[in-house]
Amino acid sequence: MRIRYYPKGESGDVQEYLRALRRDPRTMKAAVKLDIDLQTLEEFWPETLNVTVRRLKGWEPLLEIKRRYDRAGYRIFFCVRRDELWLLSAYEKHSEGAPRSELEKAYGRMQLVLGERR
Repeated sequence: MRIRYYPKGESGDVQEYLRALRRDPRTMKAAVKLDIDLQTLEEFWPETLNVTVRRLKGWEPLLEIKRRYDRAGYRIFFCVRRDELWLLSAYEKHSEGAPRSELEKAYGRMQLVLGERR
């Protein structure tokens, strides 16, 4: 599998989000753990090994990487297209359940990546 970033493939919002986490000393270790999660998925998909991946019921085929670190929850929404894992959006979780606005944004981007929406 190959990691791709919405919208351009080589760069996008999730890549910028991870860079910002790496620059902040308080979140640098969380970014490293997310990087390891992504490398694991890139190498072993569809086996998720120790990476927590959740299918989002009602938002199929949207998927979510879940990472907990230092009392914070980090989420990356993604989808699979052929041999590519498309990272659609990411956020730090502050409440139970994913915010509807984040789900709608990721779902819309997924539809564009999968060619289901123009």
